[in-house]
Amino acid sequence: MTIIKSTVLNSKDQTGQEMHRLINQYYNDIQNIIVEQNGKKTPLSELPINKAFDYIKNIPYRQDSRPFEIVARPEISARNQKNGIDCKKKAILMAAYLKSRGIPYRLIASSRKPSGKIHHVFPQMQVGNQWFNLDATYSHYRPGQPKTVTRAEVLQCR
Repeated sequence: MTIIKSTVLNSKDQTGQEMHRLINQYYNDIQNIIVEQNGKKTPLSELPINKAFDYIKNIPYRQDSRPFEIVARPEISARNQKNGIDCKKKAILMAAYLKSRGIPYRLIASSRKPSGKIHHVFPQMQVGNQWFNLDATYSHYRPGQPKTVTRAEVLQCR
């Protein structure tokens, strides 16, 4: 039985905190998401990072219906992927994968708008002292691809 909890998300900081909570509480969902690769069924958690990125990237994109902003635990997003998911849910999936593999990550809220108004979120992974973008939102993005933004900030986990 799936329990759905509704919480009003009033700010990007509150949304980021809820995303972090879902990642930290449910990252083990990644072990239960089964992906077919070359005729073999494999848990998402066991895929190499480039294959996990491609799996998430290939889930159709679908923006949340206004005025709602929806975040979900990884298993729910994977289960409903045929309906499409937005950047928040893709970021949660990718970050949960990274956490399950012990790879340091952070969530970046960003904008490409001239006003700098935040409208997008994606994870970065840390390798050594460098952070690399893992934005699996759209099919044309690649792991590590630099992003042109007018504003970007780390969403803190409190």
